[in-house]
Parts: sequence; C-alpha cells; structure tokens
Amino acid sequence: MLTVAAELAAHPLARDCLLGCAAVFVAAALLDALAPKDASGKLQASGLWLLRGGWVLLTTMLAYQGLRTNSLPIASAAEVLLSIAWGVSGLALFLDLTFNHRLPTWAIAGTTALCLVAAAFLGVVEHPGLDKTGKPLIAIHVGAAILAYCVLGAQALNSAAFLLQDRALARHQFGGIYALLPALVPLDRIGAQLMGAAVWLLGLSLVIGATDWAQRDLALVAAPKLIAALITWLACFWIVVHRRRQRLPGASFARASLLAFIPALIALYLSLPSSR
Repeated sequence: MLTVAAELAAHPLARDCLLGCAAVFVAAALLDALAPKDASGKLQASGLWLLRGGWVLLTTMLAYQGLRTNSLPIASAAEVLLSIAWGVSGLALFLDLTFNHRLPTWAIAGTTALCLVAAAFLGVVEHPGLDKTGKPLIAIHVGAAILAYCVLGAQALNSAAFLLQDRALARHQFGGIYALLPALVPLDRIGAQLMGAAVWLLGLSLVIGATDWAQRDLALVAAPKLIAALITWLACFWIVVHRRRQRLPGASFARASLLAFIPALIALYLSLPSSR
C-alpha cells in the first residue's frame, strides 16, 4: 500500500486531465442543445450518456486525488470547484434516476464544464490536506457545506428553467430552447425538495462550524464566512416556511430561490482556501 501511495503522489492531476474531462461535458451540452433539430432523439440520448460518462470520469479523478493526498479533495480552491462540479452533475443524475426528473443536460453539463475549466487554470497544487486531528466532525462540516451549495446550485438552475418555461407558456412559445425544458409541475415539485435538503445540509454544517469557531476564541477570520452562510440558511428557511404555508406560488418561489443563491455564492467564495 505504501508503494501505491508513493506512486500516486508522484503523478498529480494535470491541467490536461481537467480540460479533457471538461471537453466531455461541453460535448454533452452541445449535443443536448442540438437535440430539438433531431426528431429521432438520438442526440439528446447521446448527450445524456456523455453526461453520465463524464460524471464517472470526474468521480475517478476525485478519488485519485483523494488517494494521492490521503485526504478529502476539498483543501484547495481547485479541489473545491471539482467537488462542486461533481456534486451538481451527480445530483442531476440522481434526480433523473430516482425521481425521473431530468434537469436540462446542456445547463448541468455547461455548469460542470465551467467549474472544471476554472479548476484547471487554478491548478491542483500540493497541499497539507484537511486537518481532522481530534476533530472528525470537521470533515462532516465541510462536506455538508459543499453538498448544500451543490444543492442550491442545482435549485438555481431548476428555478431558472421554471421561469423560462413559465415565460414561454405565457407567450405561447414552444420551440427553440423552450423545447429542452421540463414541465412546470415537476420543476416546482423538485425545487421544493431541493430547498428542503439545502436547509438541512447547511443547518448541519452551520451548527458544527459555529461550535468549532466558538472554541477558537471567536477568531474573526471565520466570521464573514459563517455570517454569509447563516444569511443563506435564513433565506432558505424563510422560503421553505412560506412555501409550505402556500404563500410562495411557483414563479415567486423560483425567484426567491435565485435570490437565496446570491449569499450562497458569497459564502462559497469566502470558504475557498485561498480566501481564508
């Protein structure tokens, strides 16, 4: 095992690997975007299978990086972007297989490709790994936060698709990009489930993170990140409560979800290792 670890450590992930994986997702997005012109449905099916294959490739790359560094692949900005790309595309595939709800392949694949390209140019550099000595829950804190931001990212795409489809129906436009979007009812239903999951995951991360922060003499360096995450959680919680009280119909719920994604992006940026 020590020999295998040494061999892995000697071959870090190269930029070409990340760009090659991004190319797979770009191809998936292009095939799905061209699907309305293909009556046979082969282009759309090919794009979906490329998305699935790209996710397997990305999973392999993350596993390789984790084994190489003997730590969770979340200790550098590039690794966090890779984990988010993995989470967004994986969540889309999970929704497809479990709930038969298919988010637009072009949107998921395009978002994943952007994360991969950004990670490629940031570079997966050597790092000491995530320090979990005596604090195993810190890994849960970081993992839950990343999953929460992945869920919120998927919900932002879901909400954008809902608003586009709602606008298309109001204007009686059914061709072009609108033909690639799912129906309003499943978009609305899955959106409510995604927002509930985000509240649970981000709440778990906040409780662990705030407890750890309080034990470090209230270090100011972590305060902006926790405040941004708390604002995000409060916004998501407010949306879920009003949704269940029937005070946020479909379009209003989608707009509120997009607004809640803004502090989530700020919290994610502040959580990147380079910004600590």
